Amino acid sequence: MKKLSCYAALLLFVLGGVRLSGQSYRNFREEYDGIKERARLRFGPLRVVPTFRLSEVGHDSNVYFREEGGEVVPDFTATFSPEARGYWLVGNSIILSVTENPEYLFYAKEKGLRAFTNSFASSLRLLVLRRFSLSADYHVLSHVRRAMSELDQRIQDTVKGGTAGFFFETPRGTAAGLTGSLQDFRYKDVASDAPDDIYARSLDRRETAAAFELYYRVFSQSFFFTTAGWTRYEFVFPESAWRNASSFEVSGGIRFPLLGRARGTLSLGWKSFQPESPERKPFSGLVAATDVAFRLGRLGVTLGYIRNNAFSYNESAYYYIDGRARAGLSFYVAPFLRIDGTVQLGTMDYPEPQEVWYGGEVFLIDRREDAHRTFSVGPVVRVAGTVGLGLTYNFYRRTSNAPGFNVRRNFVGAFLTYEF
Repeated sequence: MKKLSCYAALLLFVLGGVRLSGQSYRNFREEYDGIKERARLRFGPLRVVPTFRLSEVGHDSNVYFREEGGEVVPDFTATFSPEARGYWLVGNSIILSVTENPEYLFYAKEKGLRAFTNSFASSLRLLVLRRFSLSADYHVLSHVRRAMSELDQRIQDTVKGGTAGFFFETPRGTAAGLTGSLQDFRYKDVASDAPDDIYARSLDRRETAAAFELYYRVFSQSFFFTTAGWTRYEFVFPESAWRNASSFEVSGGIRFPLLGRARGTLSLGWKSFQPESPERKPFSGLVAATDVAFRLGRLGVTLGYIRNNAFSYNESAYYYIDGRARAGLSFYVAPFLRIDGTVQLGTMDYPEPQEVWYGGEVFLIDRREDAHRTFSVGPVVRVAGTVGLGLTYNFYRRTSNAPGFNVRRNFVGAFLTYEF
């Protein structure tokens, strides 16, 4: 009884809220053994896994994602993101962990775009009576986003909250349980010192979620899974209360590897997104989060498909339906060299009319639709083990039926990968 009381005290100590575990759930014993295998660097009882991420090192022809034919600004960029994960294994039934992840965005000429952020997370996992896995974490995740499909500004988003989970695990690795989350989302235009931040006013919110999850082991490392969950979105500012909504989602699929030939996750589901305001259009339909890779001799094939709805950064829009399909081919010329080629096609569909300001005029777009095309090609050289250094040429094109949103971007640069 005293031992169980200690477990409960530790759980309450780190419990700041809850978040869904999604498709990444691993049973306690697999995670415990995986930490012992990966975390070879030790400082006393602390096991450390360091990682260094290097991406977008090169020349960007349009750093602000401005309209094609307009005053585009090129620059040399880089993203540096070191990370350290520390684990403390207490006996055979407690896992304590902490993660620190600073990130720096570098621009050679556009110095005002440079930014530094830091993300932190701590977690606790307990195994009780050999079958019940209890977990909780607290996290503060902060990032400054580069200009992208919806943005031509530097926006810092911070997610602060926590997670909790309770699962029953069988000896063969099957698990079933409940998860939940409580997270606060905050947004800031880092280039503006105005007290009235348009992005904060439109998007700051709290998300509360709960779900049932089931993972059924079919092979040694492969699982069938199914999840059913509910989420409520409550916006902070009264003038954005019309954005309040709730959603219910059911999904299922398989998580690889499967017989050593494939890795990744295939997930399809159905989602119902219901705004609280009766004037707003609901969303109901297919959602997907699929990313699978196959190795066939010297050829590597990657396939991906993502579909979901997401809140729009634009003040006059509510949400959009984001759909993206990706296919990639890798040819292993030699044990130390491969050539990668990737094609990604996507759409952003805004189901509600929105106002667009362009050329000093206001245009009412009944149903805005953006189409995205991305093509990339380049070699990757093995550095050590599964670590590779790659060079890439990336071409991006967006076309839209709304004025001012046709964008073209070219990028030539290097990146670091841990999946050679």
